[in-house]
Amino acid sequence: MPKNVPEQRQLASDKEREDTATSLRTAFEEGRLDQEEHERRVGIALSAKTHGELRTLLDDLPANTERTEKGIVSAQGKPGMSPLAVWGIFAAVTFVVWAVPALIMGYPMGLLGWAAFCGFWGIPAFVVTATRRRK
Repeated sequence: MPKNVPEQRQLASDKEREDTATSLRTAFEEGRLDQEEHERRVGIALSAKTHGELRTLLDDLPANTERTEKGIVSAQGKPGMSPLAVWGIFAAVTFVVWAVPALIMGYPMGLLGWAAFCGFWGIPAFVVTATRRRK
C-alpha cells in the first residue's frame, strides 16, 4: 500500500478502537446517547477497520474528548485529587477546628487527639495511594 494513504483510510489499531468505545461510554454516561444508540456505536467501533469509520461515530458528540495526533478521539480522563491531597485538606481543616482551639484553651493533649484522629483516617489514603496503578 502506498505511503500517501489518506488518514481516513488508514487502518485503526485495537487501542484506537478501545479509545473510541471509551469516548462513547463517556457520552452515554453524560446522557448524550441512549442505551440502544450507545450499544450500536460501540459495536461498530469495535469492528471498525479505518480511522474514518471511528471518526464518524464521534463527529456529532461535543468536545469533551481530545483528539490525538492521528485524529482519533480518546476519552479525556480528568484526573481527580489524590487521596493524600484529600487527606491533607481534611487534616488541615480539622487542625483549625480541633487542635488550635485546644491549644488556645490550654489543653495541649488535644493535639494528640487530633493527631490520632487524622492518623486513623490517613491510613486508607496511604493504602489507596500505595496500591494505585500508575498510568
